[in-house]
Amino acid sequence: MRSAVALVGLCSTVILFAQSSLPDPAPIRTATVAHGRPSAVDTPTTATPGQVTIHEDEKVKALMADYTKREHVLKGYRVQVFLNADRKQAEAIRAQFLQKHPETPAYLSYQAPNFKVRVGDLLTRLEGEKLRAELKAEFPGCYIVPDEIELPRLPE
Repeated sequence: MRSAVALVGLCSTVILFAQSSLPDPAPIRTATVAHGRPSAVDTPTTATPGQVTIHEDEKVKALMADYTKREHVLKGYRVQVFLNADRKQAEAIRAQFLQKHPETPAYLSYQAPNFKVRVGDLLTRLEGEKLRAELKAEFPGCYIVPDEIELPRLPE
């Protein structure tokens, strides 16, 4: 019985892992050079005009369309200037910040039970330290937090 199971197992692995035979590749052209040994002949270097047709599945097109619609974010840092459960106060702090610092983006987010106001899109912690030092007088309790930031805008 064991030998029958072993024989079936061996046959099935041979069948499952067998490679299909491929046609023989095109023969390599050779030429004999001065030293008397044959060497491969290079293919012609002239380009012939051609046409490439890409056959793409509709699912791939849908995935690419979905990918391009998404907002792409980076891991970076922001300075958190406010954390409280009062939404109106958070909106007021954000508006006050944007009025004094229009060049720095400010974000209002909610994570139960608190509202957060975070500012800046900083790639490094050092940039965060610089911004925190600037805001320390105005927002004494501000601190740097890791966050997903928006891609930096390119100058026009």
